[in-house]
Amino acid sequence: MSDESRQDGDLITRILAGESNLFGVLVGKYERLVFSYLLPQVRNLQEVEDLAQETFLRAYRHLAGFDTSRKFSAWLLAIARNLLVDRFRKNSQAAASQESYQEMLATQGPFPVLGDPQRQVEIQEEFRRTFRNILSLPEDYKVPLMMRIMQDLSYEEIAENLELPLQTVKNRIFKARQMLRAKRKAEHDL
Repeated sequence: MSDESRQDGDLITRILAGESNLFGVLVGKYERLVFSYLLPQVRNLQEVEDLAQETFLRAYRHLAGFDTSRKFSAWLLAIARNLLVDRFRKNSQAAASQESYQEMLATQGPFPVLGDPQRQVEIQEEFRRTFRNILSLPEDYKVPLMMRIMQDLSYEEIAENLELPLQTVKNRIFKARQMLRAKRKAEHDL
């Protein structure tokens, strides 16, 4: 058992013993992971926030059933995955509306403040194009790549969180990057 799993197990034991305020420590530790897992699949910031909140609520409600020999992060992602399945069953339109998608792209991203407004527009357009290309990847490739980019997780951490072999994660991220390069080349060839 890793140190991280042991620390999480200790926190969970204390939470179940009555120190419920410590659950906020787990939320703070894993909220970006859950968010980065949900975002590429939902594409609507409000829905992602709602699903992330519901993920943590369910985790809290069922914390007594958590097996401390498992990784807490993998358990959280399994809850998030189940919520997504429920969402897609209830809502036949899995894609977010174009308006909310554009709003998200317009408000998200590490855009530097530049003196040249034209250059700023070019950087924002490149970000939007790249982000749309990432979102268009198949889920098996998109999720590990987003975890690598947004969460800055190591390949080993991604493998543990997704419960996949390390080499599979490496191959999927490599293939995702190849697909993105091909999409970029196709766009430039137009």
